[in-house]
Amino acid sequence: MVLLDWFFIGLLSFAILCFLLLLFCLLYFFSIKKELRKKQWHKRPKNKMKRKKWLRARKSLEIRKKRYATKVFILFVVMFISAGSAFYARYYQLTNLTSEDAKVVVQGYLLTEDLKEKMITIKEGGSAEKVYPQFQEVSALLVSYGNRPVSGGLSTEGAKLLTRYYVSMKNVGLNLSTLSQTQLEQQETIDGYLKDVERINERQKAVFSYFKVNESALKQKN
Repeated sequence: MVLLDWFFIGLLSFAILCFLLLLFCLLYFFSIKKELRKKQWHKRPKNKMKRKKWLRARKSLEIRKKRYATKVFILFVVMFISAGSAFYARYYQLTNLTSEDAKVVVQGYLLTEDLKEKMITIKEGGSAEKVYPQFQEVSALLVSYGNRPVSGGLSTEGAKLLTRYYVSMKNVGLNLSTLSQTQLEQQETIDGYLKDVERINERQKAVFSYFKVNESALKQKN
């Protein structure tokens, strides 16, 4: 269970506890208020001793009423803040990448951009022999990233987009691992892989859009 899960559970539990205490204080507040409405607290006794005793008792009830009213207000504010923070934490978890997923997304972006550049270089007449060993390394990395399970705390839509992105990287990586140097020198092969990379980029853009990843910042890293 990740930190945000504990954060959500802890804050929500605290909000529920505040709610129960709030109900308890409200119960006492209304019981005191009901007591003060009774006739005995609206008519002062004529006897001096009884009047002093009556005033002390009434003042004590008024103080208790104000005390519980203050507690009700404080508990309501604390409950509202705790519940709001808990649901914000949950929303943040649903719509933001974990550090591990973010790392895979960034590395996947850099790898596919590098792969595309090398493919274009070969297509324009560059040496396939020089970049072939690098292709094998890239393929292994793409497969390893593609095999990584998506974090469980994400929303259904977010997990679906990320899974499709991972699968597309894995598939390209597996295909690259079986590619021979001779095949890499063929124009049709290069065009086919460039199309595969474009499909990865399409799914990549959907992930970037949903999770609000700054692609401009990634381009500067590349």
